[in-house]
Amino acid sequence: MVKQAANEELRLSELLILASLWMVFGFMLWYYLSAFHGTPVRLLAEEILTRLLGDDFWNIVPNPDRHYLLQVQTRIPFQFPDGSQESLGFIVNPLIYGYGLPLLFGLVMASGVSIGRKLVTLLGGYICVMLIQVWGVVWQTLKMLAFNFGADAHQVVANAGISDELIALCYQLGVLIFPPLVPVILWVLANWVLIEQFTGWHHNANH
Repeated sequence: MVKQAANEELRLSELLILASLWMVFGFMLWYYLSAFHGTPVRLLAEEILTRLLGDDFWNIVPNPDRHYLLQVQTRIPFQFPDGSQESLGFIVNPLIYGYGLPLLFGLVMASGVSIGRKLVTLLGGYICVMLIQVWGVVWQTLKMLAFNFGADAHQVVANAGISDELIALCYQLGVLIFPPLVPVILWVLANWVLIEQFTGWHHNANH
């Protein structure tokens, strides 16, 4: 039993080392392809915000200088510190909600399962992370409008029937809970046999 446990611990160590190496590669791919995989996030978030805010919202476009950033544009008049008045616009970074994708990539590529199963898990993970990013962009936009740009912007959100408490809750979920937790849960569910091997849960359950 001691020998078996030592072998399982070694295999777990190897998994963690391989996952770390794959994760570094995954972060590189994720960052350099961010303008590409951020497109569906931008389009979905734009559609949701249009439905929520109506004519007060304009669109979301890629930032001209850094294409992985999103530039939220509204029709809300805003007076800047220099005295000029223009329609309110600001920057949102969708990558802060999407770092779970390279994390999942590292775990999946290090797992000893078939290529087909890896691809299915990664596809499911991509869809989940994309939806998390949409959630994050939408609620960060609403949070900034409600709390960062004065009474007029806050009134637009209030007119849409969205409370400050709901914004605070959903924004915190999008920042703190969903990005790190959902990809790990997805990997655990897709590799339950491996988890049983490392934890001994299945063996104990039979006894």
